[in-house]
Amino acid sequence: MLLKLLKYDLRAMWKQFSLVWGAALALALVNRFTMFRDLDNNLFTNSEVFMLAFIAVIAAMLVIAVIFVVSRFSKGLLGNEGYLMHTLPVRPWQLVASKLICGVVTWMGCGVVAILSPVLTLPLNLTELFLFPFWPDIFRGILKHPDALVLAAEFCLVILSFIIQLIAVIYLALSVGHLFSRHRKLAGTAAFIGLYILIVNIYNWVFSRKLIQSLVDTASTSAYSSMLTAIAAMLIPALAFLAAVCWILEHKLNLE
Repeated sequence: MLLKLLKYDLRAMWKQFSLVWGAALALALVNRFTMFRDLDNNLFTNSEVFMLAFIAVIAAMLVIAVIFVVSRFSKGLLGNEGYLMHTLPVRPWQLVASKLICGVVTWMGCGVVAILSPVLTLPLNLTELFLFPFWPDIFRGILKHPDALVLAAEFCLVILSFIIQLIAVIYLALSVGHLFSRHRKLAGTAAFIGLYILIVNIYNWVFSRKLIQSLVDTASTSAYSSMLTAIAAMLIPALAFLAAVCWILEHKLNLE
């Protein structure tokens, strides 16, 4: 059933972001073909309108991504759509997991487009780029140090853990705001701020303990251990927040 929920959420995401992502990449290509170099080899564009439109689309995409994550959870589980979603033969954790995975995919997709678009904007010859001599050096370095791939994978997991924690905080803040009968948006905003203050204070308290500090010092001697520690430090509170969200949905939900 989780896969069916996820298919529904991803379809809604694709309908909204396919146009935004396509517009960002299309404008990047337009800017690529309107750029030129002056006598000092500096890059300029013939059309400031397209460049401004490109920047506006990228900024709008990032804002829409945040709004999408908030609205899909708020309307889908705490709003009018909740009357239908909570009648399905699924547990609250499946509903939350579907929204969470969709939100992570959305933000990662926006991140990829935000990184890829400026690359497409630069007037580079992609064929010549792949023929640059530093690629063989990179491959030889990876063959000599295969742990570099593990390090890159751990770095990606750190970014993924940060996204999961941020979305978990958003979901819990919305759920706490829903417990109030009035001014729910204001209460949710206050809960979001309060949760991050709580996270910072918990981190300060935990990492100030001598035992934890000694473990952190030991882990910090290796880049791999440091990133694993960072992943655990973000995922543990994220899982606790998601568990609290599921509890609120199961025991304190009020759609009236």
